[in-house]
Amino acid sequence: MRLARQSAISESVVPITFEGPEGPWSSARANEASQRIVSATPNSLLDEYLGMSARLIREPLLTENRVDLLIDGPATHEAMFDAIRGSRRSIDLQSFIFEEIEQGGDRLTDLLAERAAAGVSIRVLVDGVGSWGADGVLSKLTAAGVRTCVFNPVAWSFLRPGRLNHRDHRKIVVVDGGEDAFAGGINFSRVYHSGSSFAARRSRKAIGDGWRDTHVRIRGPGAIRLGELFMDSWSKQGCAGLESLDGAFDRPRVVTEGAGGTVVQIIPSSPDSEQNLTYLSVLGAVAFARVSVSITMAYFVPDERLERALIRAVRRGVEVRIILPSFSDFSGVFHAGRSHYQALLDGGVRLFEQDTAFLHAKTVVVDDIWSTVGSTNWDWRSFMHNDEVSVVVIDEGFATRMRRMFDDDLEKSTEVTLARWKQRRLTHRVLERFWSGFERLL
Repeated sequence: MRLARQSAISESVVPITFEGPEGPWSSARANEASQRIVSATPNSLLDEYLGMSARLIREPLLTENRVDLLIDGPATHEAMFDAIRGSRRSIDLQSFIFEEIEQGGDRLTDLLAERAAAGVSIRVLVDGVGSWGADGVLSKLTAAGVRTCVFNPVAWSFLRPGRLNHRDHRKIVVVDGGEDAFAGGINFSRVYHSGSSFAARRSRKAIGDGWRDTHVRIRGPGAIRLGELFMDSWSKQGCAGLESLDGAFDRPRVVTEGAGGTVVQIIPSSPDSEQNLTYLSVLGAVAFARVSVSITMAYFVPDERLERALIRAVRRGVEVRIILPSFSDFSGVFHAGRSHYQALLDGGVRLFEQDTAFLHAKTVVVDDIWSTVGSTNWDWRSFMHNDEVSVVVIDEGFATRMRRMFDDDLEKSTEVTLARWKQRRLTHRVLERFWSGFERLL
């Protein structure tokens, strides 16, 4: 599979599929739309990326969406709480970490219980490892009429050890069957109580609060697709209440109030699948980039192929910049990732480490037109062992907002130059060598 030699869309034997609020488009209409998108952005990756996507990813381009960029926990939780308060029919919540949080004077569990009492159907799916210790919160919700379920519970995993390594890392909230939805890197966790601007400079205390993270809010067909992914996870785990899924995929696809004209592609991945679609997506984006690649990544341990793609992009004249954490909540992944710095710096990739907060975001902007926000880290765990989801946005306006966010993070980061890197302490070199031997297991 040679992504870098993938045919452009005009030469692809597989047609690109589009879906709007009314459902799938005809081949003629989809072809016209894809050509229009590529013609509008001639100096970008889209011609090759869309051809690759049609052949390998096969997730449709979803039109007529409104996508809002949400920066850090307070803004994201505020938007989520407002959407939950306004729910009329259903709330589906999926989170790796699930804790009791407060926003605007309301507790999450109290708000969900209030909506359940109002007749809203609520499902909560949490990961068995990420939400270890959440039994009390889940019991409270169950008593209030909320259906709760744990993905691969730890106790069950001792009977099937392979399950312990298979985690649900997705963060999805879907309100009223897809009228409103959220996805990205932000969990329901107390570490987001303060915004990242309040975190102490270079302080490990920032790991306890003030995480720097990114999320998106979607209204339109992209929200419906996120709802379908939630239901797939709920069904795959065998959670109670499967009868409520009957007919869920047959509901009318109507334009939701507030939807806009943005094109998105919802890309899920799972170790249950033959290919990791989120990996193919980011690899293709880097391989076809023509102008710039701007990456912000919490856990960064690239495989050889992704590392080569970044270096080859620089050789083609592409500006490649990556913002990474300067400290971490998991030293193993942190030092394993740093073991790749030398090769990347030698290859001309510019590396920066964020100083002011613990970085947990997973975002990429390519050629100021293609962006992704999601739960997927660039490490072996995300690409091999976790259920993940990424939201790809093809829109210049949204990419501009993403680049502004990247530039703001850049001002709070320190560049890792080759000269500076060669002067790092011996203890760091030893840790990098040690943890690099375990990077596939972290």
